[in-house]
Amino acid sequence: MVTDMVSFEAFRAVDGTPVYLQIINFIKRGAIAGTIRDGDELPSRRVLSALLGINPNTVQKAFHILEEEHLMESRTGAKSCMTLPEKTLAALRQELVLLVFISAVCWAVYWQVDAEGTVHVSWRLGVRLDRALRAEGLAALVLEQPLLYRLTGACRVVLYPVGQTKTITLYLTRQQAEELADVLLPVTDPLWHAPKGGEKLAFTVLGANGLSTLILWWLAIHQTQSYAPDAQTAALAQLGQLAAFAARWLPLGMAWLLVLAGTLFCISLVRSALQAVHYTVWRTDTQLGSRGGFIRRYEMRLRLCQLNYADLRRSPATWALHYCPVFVSAGACRPELPLFVWREGTPLLRELLPEMAQLPPDTRADTTDRSMVFFLPAGIPLALCLLLTAVSRTTLPALTLPLLIPTGVFAALLGAAAVGWHREGVWQQQGQLLLCRQHRFHLHQLCVFHPDTGFTALQSPWAVTVQRANLTLVFPGKEKVTVRSVPLAALDFLEI
Repeated sequence: MVTDMVSFEAFRAVDGTPVYLQIINFIKRGAIAGTIRDGDELPSRRVLSALLGINPNTVQKAFHILEEEHLMESRTGAKSCMTLPEKTLAALRQELVLLVFISAVCWAVYWQVDAEGTVHVSWRLGVRLDRALRAEGLAALVLEQPLLYRLTGACRVVLYPVGQTKTITLYLTRQQAEELADVLLPVTDPLWHAPKGGEKLAFTVLGANGLSTLILWWLAIHQTQSYAPDAQTAALAQLGQLAAFAARWLPLGMAWLLVLAGTLFCISLVRSALQAVHYTVWRTDTQLGSRGGFIRRYEMRLRLCQLNYADLRRSPATWALHYCPVFVSAGACRPELPLFVWREGTPLLRELLPEMAQLPPDTRADTTDRSMVFFLPAGIPLALCLLLTAVSRTTLPALTLPLLIPTGVFAALLGAAAVGWHREGVWQQQGQLLLCRQHRFHLHQLCVFHPDTGFTALQSPWAVTVQRANLTLVFPGKEKVTVRSVPLAALDFLEI
């Protein structure tokens, strides 16, 4: 088969998008158009960097991603060449259709502000959409730029109206999205803060979310099967090799569980570290905001007067790192990442959240006649695991050690429930509503801000006799927080 050298004469770098992404996009467009074929040779990294006038590391990064997507192949002592089977070309065509669709939507949608300050979203074809929004009716907004959107210069804008669960999602150009954000929630005279050193490390560790990472990992493997049909098999093979290595010292079942948990934790840490790149949080007279991300860029702006609460989450990890993550909520916007991490004794909390004038008292709650429901979610599975462990010692000894893992987890959850037993409660200090609640391994210390918070006290027949109730707070945006087994005497100030 006759092979040609891939030509980059038509390549023109533009501002606003990383050059390595533009190189990848240029090669993909050529493959779809047929100007780049299977087996075509690529210039060396040194030659291409000199031709385009860019850093060789940029070319290396682009080639590395192309190799990971199985679009090119590099052999030792040989030139790099394209690998474009028909299945890969079909996947590239689907990707191109999506890119064209995103670009078309970004071009077709635009916004305008009338004389009364109302933002209207319209089509360029003249058809008015059914959504109009005033700036004061907005609780929060989020700008998102995943990798695919950055290739087209697009941006996803998610608007959170006050008191609603339904969001408004727009697809605009990056410039349009930034202009819209500055109209709705302008950043004026901000107080900036960027985590550094140990604070950034704590942000990375405490911002890791294993569940969401597992979902994204599965989606990534599923979506890359078009490029690499054996991606899932290869991933499982790598895990199998690690499990076989760990099985030298542990039973195979326990080795698999530990390797899977460790791998997921490491991936979650890497994802959190990428999100922490260029991370910055700020405060103005009217809003809180944050931005950051490396592969998936994002920016969040929250209106101060629409904040539901601030949540300090304490866990064994926070005690080890001596930092507490601080989460905030506004309307239906509940960010996955903490707004910042705070170390006791530092002024950061008061600078960014002076409204949080008080913290829940570091005292034990009144546990007189408190319900044992705290211990049931962990106690019942723990008892079952202990029973299975005892039975397996005589019937299936090989399962005894693997069963110790869930037994240990539920035992730890039972210990966390004991913390909730002693710490959950509601207080009012200087007109500020404060509460503590235990959820799995986290002790949530909340300071309530929003004046339109709803309260519901639920009592069982037994709770009526001991004068206790489960207190549920309902915030605008329908978010609910429940504190269990609270004495009714502690709720007199709520007039429930």
